[in-house]
Amino acid sequence: MPPPLRPLYAGEEVLVDIRPHWVYLVGPLVTTVAVVALAVTLDIGIHNQGVAWHWVEGIAAAIPLTWLVLRFLRWRACSLVVTSFRIVERSGVVSRDQREIRLSSVEQVEVGQSLVRRLLGTGELRFTLRGEEGAVVIGDVRKPVVLQRIINRRRPPLPGFQPVPR
Repeated sequence: MPPPLRPLYAGEEVLVDIRPHWVYLVGPLVTTVAVVALAVTLDIGIHNQGVAWHWVEGIAAAIPLTWLVLRFLRWRACSLVVTSFRIVERSGVVSRDQREIRLSSVEQVEVGQSLVRRLLGTGELRFTLRGEEGAVVIGDVRKPVVLQRIINRRRPPLPGFQPVPR
């Protein structure tokens, strides 16, 4: 788990601190299982193999396994932190990358989910920022609709906004 977000501003509190959805690991995991299963099947099915053939099988199985381990380390080192003042996306195993978005600069928060991702509870958040072209996209977010609701409740109202009396 990445270290806790420090320093916090005066009066700032951490609302959400999550890592990417486990779907981030599915591609390397499926590939690793398939390649290892194929290597074992070939090892059992073809008799009288030489030592060189076992080396080829071992290397072929080690490549996706290495990909899975590296992806797992990246997954453990990534986090999305929503505080009362900002959104912080942190990533990096060896070096640290950190991107901050102030809630006061967020104009709009959109959620993107395919049907499969919606069933799995993951998706992406797209932020439209005041005074900037394009959108900032954060992918593989757990429960993006809940995060969208939290962010929308915490960001200040747009200039000129007048609430409708009830």
